[in-house]
Amino acid sequence: MGVGRYVSSTTFAAGGYNWCILFYPDGSGVDCAGYASAFLRFVGPAGGNAARTEFTLDIMENDPGKARAPRVRATTRHTFAPASQSGLPRFIEKSRLRSLNSRLSNGYFTVRCVVTVIEEPRTGSKRNLSAVPPPELPGDLERALKDGRGADVKLGVGGRVFSAHRFILAARSPVFKAELSHPTIANKVTQHLEVVDMEPDIFEMLLHFVYTDSLPPCNVDQVYYGTVAMQYLLVAADRYRLDRLKMICEEKLCRRIDLKTVLSMLAVADRHCCKRLKDACKAFISLPDVMGAVVMRDGFKDLTAAHCTGRVV
Repeated sequence: MGVGRYVSSTTFAAGGYNWCILFYPDGSGVDCAGYASAFLRFVGPAGGNAARTEFTLDIMENDPGKARAPRVRATTRHTFAPASQSGLPRFIEKSRLRSLNSRLSNGYFTVRCVVTVIEEPRTGSKRNLSAVPPPELPGDLERALKDGRGADVKLGVGGRVFSAHRFILAARSPVFKAELSHPTIANKVTQHLEVVDMEPDIFEMLLHFVYTDSLPPCNVDQVYYGTVAMQYLLVAADRYRLDRLKMICEEKLCRRIDLKTVLSMLAVADRHCCKRLKDACKAFISLPDVMGAVVMRDGFKDLTAAHCTGRVV
């Protein structure tokens, strides 16, 4: 269709407002080359109030012979002004989309959106005094991380320096707690830690989770959660013993197994004791039309040799 061109769903109602889904097969802009984009558009009522939402976009298979399991999923929060839209410019790699489409017997899939209007009274209406607002603590902690007020720890990662609060780091991760309690730095007014063998973007995602117990939203200003990034984040979560983050990464990776990624995922799963991911990789490899292709790929011999000698690559 070309960059910037889209197909639209019919209008649907949710939370007292009207919406539609816009899907750009060739991306919504030139900065999204190689990706398909998906957006939720706020249709109306025209001239009405803004709508504060949490919404999820995912792709569902429509193959009658398979369960309707989501292949891609991303959740974000956004406050919509009238006639505005928000979503994921890098929703799914076009190569993955083509691969998915080639596997479907009927040749089509569904882009699904689940949208919740958190709380936004209409103009002229009375506020519902019994409505309980959403939790504020994660947002407050995220702002504390971003503005750096009261920060007493400096963390150097790959040339970048992150400011943080030692009591939060120590409360969330036993590894951070041990490092911050080391006699050489424990009594300093501002502690400084060097984090080695980690990319700054991955550490930034990990730090966001430490403060908010969630991944940062995947939108225009955020790093796209690609398969490689999820593998690195899983390794980082295991390193700092953030078990919930590790499980989140493992769940995302289980939905992204293909010929290009299965060997690297199997190696990561083996090294970091991810049984669910390991079982999913083995199940994928055991498929009749997959085994031969996997055996021919670079890295298969190294992986099998590592298992035979007791090593993990």
